[in-house]
Amino acid sequence: MDTLGILGLIFAATAISVLIYEHGTDVLHGPYIERHTPPRRMVATFEPARAFVGAVIDRLNWTARHAVYLSWLVC
Repeated sequence: MDTLGILGLIFAATAISVLIYEHGTDVLHGPYIERHTPPRRMVATFEPARAFVGAVIDRLNWTARHAVYLSWLVC
């Protein structure tokens, strides 16, 4: 019974993703319309998180760079 549930969930997820993909590539709704700009509803929500993640990645890059230099000097 669990196997049928998992297969049904996979089928439903695949069907929904295909519908979303087809809607996005549709000529009437997709980026093919002249002067069409996509809606930017979620950009304001994720902008602070994007800035925080960018700062964390920059910090990790510096840490990794120092670790590589240190390992090169030790060898």
